[in-house]
Amino acid sequence: MDGFQTAFLVLAAVVVGALLPLVVQLYSVLHTLRHVLEKTSKDIEQGTRTVHQVAERVDRLTADLEKDGKLHSMVSGVAALSEMVLQFRDTVKVASAVGAAVVPAVGAAVRAWRSDGGDPGGQPAPGEADPAEVRGGAREDSKEQPRKEVAR
Repeated sequence: MDGFQTAFLVLAAVVVGALLPLVVQLYSVLHTLRHVLEKTSKDIEQGTRTVHQVAERVDRLTADLEKDGKLHSMVSGVAALSEMVLQFRDTVKVASAVGAAVVPAVGAAVRAWRSDGGDPGGQPAPGEADPAEVRGGAREDSKEQPRKEVAR
């Protein structure tokens, strides 16, 4: 049995040698976790105190507002403001749709008015050549002055 006891002793030494670093690491992790939990619990306790203080202030404020009847007027004011913002949003939507339709139409009308010679009656604007004269020939007084081309 002497060989069996030696094998058992070697096996026990290997297991202890493998488990010893694992136990030390586990102790280190648990120690660090304990410190983190203590710090976190202090932070959570402070946060809870702050939340309770704020809740007490809000309770006192709402109790004062309810006692004087101001809470109802504040709520109705906020509701009216909300309704006004919604109406404004709808108005802006309509205005943008109208603007999107009107601006190109106005631009086309201005371009058409300019291409007709600038005068709704069909007469050329002062300083512009008559379209009939341009097609058939130049006016007598325009022969003396050189013609300027206008870039459009």
